[in-house]
Amino acid sequence: MSVWFLAACSSSPPLPVNPSPPLPPTTETGPPASAGHSLVYAAHLGMVVLTNAGLGGPASPPPSTPTRVWGWTGQEWQLLDSSGPPIRNLAGVTYDTRRQTLVMHGGTYALGRSYGETWEWSGSWRQTGGIGPGVRDHTQLAFDADRGRAVLFGGSGGNPNEAFSDTWEYDGATWTRVAADGPGARVHHAMHYDPVTRRVALAGGNTPGGQTLGDVWTWDGSRWSPAGSIGAPRSHATMAFDRGLGALVLAGGLPAAGLGLLAGRDLSWAPISTPSEPGARYLTGLAYDERRRVLVLFGGDSPGGLQADTWEFDGSTWRRIR
Repeated sequence: MSVWFLAACSSSPPLPVNPSPPLPPTTETGPPASAGHSLVYAAHLGMVVLTNAGLGGPASPPPSTPTRVWGWTGQEWQLLDSSGPPIRNLAGVTYDTRRQTLVMHGGTYALGRSYGETWEWSGSWRQTGGIGPGVRDHTQLAFDADRGRAVLFGGSGGNPNEAFSDTWEYDGATWTRVAADGPGARVHHAMHYDPVTRRVALAGGNTPGGQTLGDVWTWDGSRWSPAGSIGAPRSHATMAFDRGLGALVLAGGLPAAGLGLLAGRDLSWAPISTPSEPGARYLTGLAYDERRRVLVLFGGDSPGGLQADTWEFDGSTWRRIR
């Protein structure tokens, strides 16, 4: 399986963007194994929520399967919604803290089936945002809490041999293309808002030619600025801000040689030494639980295949919960 374009395969015709009908009650006890899913902390629920689990492996649910939203209580996953738009992974997903709303743009189900619409969820799904960036997958979306904007950078337009280097912002109603320069075109980068520097930080990724990057950039709302390096090049990683550590945290990625947790305080990156950790993986999900003050990690792909495990990190120790 290519690590450039990780999605299930299908030859079915394109789907409409209208949400599918709700699923019948499920007997699942948690999200299925997956890679390329998304975790965010939903303040209006006081829990970490997960979207688009179930893709990334050789077998996938039908493309008409609705997006599900799962919530993590700290002990178990609860299915919160099963009536979303068609399932996709590698979308741009973030949480608008001002409007207390999850925002999702684009994503992909398979080669030849990528999406270009914007959806919001705060208990139910609705499509919004107009045209915006259009078809976009392998992208990242981060919410700038200081400016009240969701920031999207890069990604692919459904063609695994192309990538974008443009920057878009979403104010809750309208998308605006705000920059065409800055970091080079890439996919599989990591991106998150840093409340310490009050900037969106971007790290690593892959170029259209497949080169793995280790550069770091920051977005202040007007322009991108180079901000050093994470050290060894890394793609397919995920980023969150750990308020307990007071630092951005980068987890997982390729090349895979363990989870490889890095902390970036003031964008100076250093490994975090822990007595134990989840095994090597990439395209995992990571979010900081503000109420419980722990990092939550779910799933991802690994040398042993897709994972469906849930871990928590309290700032010094990883603990597998399920």
